[in-house]
Amino acid sequence: MQGHFADLKQAYIAGLLKALSKYTPDGGASFVSFKEYYAEREIFDYIRSMRTGFTVQSLAEYAKLRKAMAVWDKYNRSYADATLEAVAAELGETVVDTKEILLGGLLNENRVDLYQQYAEDDEAESTEEAHPDITSDAYTLYMKGELYARLWDAYDKLEYTERMMLAQRLGFCFDCHSTFYMDYDDLDEYGEPKKKPIKPMMYTDIATDHEYSSANTAHKKCEKALMKLKETIKDLI
Repeated sequence: MQGHFADLKQAYIAGLLKALSKYTPDGGASFVSFKEYYAEREIFDYIRSMRTGFTVQSLAEYAKLRKAMAVWDKYNRSYADATLEAVAAELGETVVDTKEILLGGLLNENRVDLYQQYAEDDEAESTEEAHPDITSDAYTLYMKGELYARLWDAYDKLEYTERMMLAQRLGFCFDCHSTFYMDYDDLDEYGEPKKKPIKPMMYTDIATDHEYSSANTAHKKCEKALMKLKETIKDLI
């Protein structure tokens, strides 16, 4: 288990945070003994999943793995070439890389849905990500907030065409910055429009949309805009 020390430490911290949220002094036990139950359970759960599942190198890769399995499950886990191409398109990966990701997912015994539904107090159905980023480290949260604030401030200072082209290329709404849209032509079982990701546009389509002579021109303009954004955060990365 020596190679998993960092992961075991994170599991312990997860258990500690759960204990902090549940502990009450009038329960009759000291916090030191109380938190050991939750910390130990988290560590054992990690060991169980690590030994029977698929270990990835980072939280970002794990999130991608879970998303890939959720998307593939939506297509009934078909092995057809057309299905694998559709999954690859949603992930923004090549078909070869997508197959490797899915193979890793098959080694994992636990499939987690990308989104989960729940009922609010007014009985309205809501949907949220099943694996949001719940990083609790104060420094990490601060730096992430600083990073996002600088990026959006720099983005708003770009030329109109640069902002529009980046939104098209990266797949988010030009007006509200959302990465999803409501498809009113595709309704769910409750008659509500489905929430779908905005697909990034190819440079050829962006060039056509902005009446440029070639995809290479669109590519250069997007890269120039990205360099402006990177310049504003170079001291944070």
